[in-house]
Amino acid sequence: MPLLPPASGSPRVFLFAAAAFLLVAPFPSSAGWRVFFILVACAALLWRALAKREPLGLALVPRAFAATAIAWAALCVASLAWSIDAGYSAQELRRELLYGSLAFVVFFAGTRSAAELHLWVRLLIAGALVLGVCEWLRALFPNEAWARSISVGPGPFSTHVVMILPLLAIAAWRAPDGLGWRLPATLATGLALLLLGLAGESRILWVALIAGSMVAFPLYAKAAAPGGRARAIAGRVFVASLVVLVIFMALSTEYKIRYYPRAASTAEMLALDERPLIWRVALGKVRDAPVLGHGYGRDIVGEEIRTSLENAGAPPYAHGHSTLIDSALQLGVVGFLAFVAMMGSLVGALAAARRTAAGMPVAIAGLAMFAAYAVKNCTDDFYFRPNSLVFWAIAGMLLGRSACARAAADSA
Repeated sequence: MPLLPPASGSPRVFLFAAAAFLLVAPFPSSAGWRVFFILVACAALLWRALAKREPLGLALVPRAFAATAIAWAALCVASLAWSIDAGYSAQELRRELLYGSLAFVVFFAGTRSAAELHLWVRLLIAGALVLGVCEWLRALFPNEAWARSISVGPGPFSTHVVMILPLLAIAAWRAPDGLGWRLPATLATGLALLLLGLAGESRILWVALIAGSMVAFPLYAKAAAPGGRARAIAGRVFVASLVVLVIFMALSTEYKIRYYPRAASTAEMLALDERPLIWRVALGKVRDAPVLGHGYGRDIVGEEIRTSLENAGAPPYAHGHSTLIDSALQLGVVGFLAFVAMMGSLVGALAAARRTAAGMPVAIAGLAMFAAYAVKNCTDDFYFRPNSLVFWAIAGMLLGRSACARAAADSA
């Protein structure tokens, strides 16, 4: 079958622009291209809607998620009124909130059929494999400028792997709702992504993937016929995956031994970890503005955090090293609750996709991705470009496909 579904005119422009966005979004130094392609895709969707009087379908966005997302966005914009650096907050509103919202809307409105979702999944997996090769080149040639220039960085790359691996649930799901990949192809792709993930040199990566597996495999087995071969295979693959992930987590400690040369054991490495200090400093800044925070933008009090860490002899990070702490830093307890409500409603919307047969693989992939992404962001904050753009693009395509499947089922 062709890579791009049959289309002409504005639909074809949209497909090319959206596909190009997914390919370039996670790569370093691609900010201009990311913005260009997402704006072109958005313009193509609007043109199609106006020229053919074809609605974008945004009314199908789950109401609870739409309400909480609008509330979160409104609070972020309102924070300009009390931000300690309104210029920085305005800049971050454009780079993070606006572009992330556009990514969600474009892929929600532009993912109506299984063929479109399958195209996005293929591109995301292919892009992750290429990005992983680039990351290994950085790891093998750390002193070469060309190798560093093609690397997105260990943290963002490992977070990207966390988001892409759960999409294999859609790849393995039977056609036409899934890609219908055979088990060997699915396992080989998954193993390749895991091996490439080692270049991210992250221990929490494997914990996050274990969390995602503990969501995906039980849902997958529950959806399979009782006593059937698919359920038995899912159980065996689940156990094997846990074993492999634990082994890879043990291998990743080799990096930490190099990073903490004074540590003789895992316990000592944890004791030398800078995160507790960073969290204490960041929480101190939260207490300075507990209700509404300091203003939108992850690094809104970056200079103060950096100075405190440097004085303590720690690396000069500029944020709270946790998505939840950073949400409170920016918008206080009000923003923290708004952010949690938005993410909780997203989980509810993904879980609701299980109500239709076509939505089941979407629910499995989406819930597993969210679980892994949430765990990964507990000890750092990768709810930040380009990871956040990819996250919202995936959320948009999954909810868009499930909404269309539900609408089709209701009208049948």
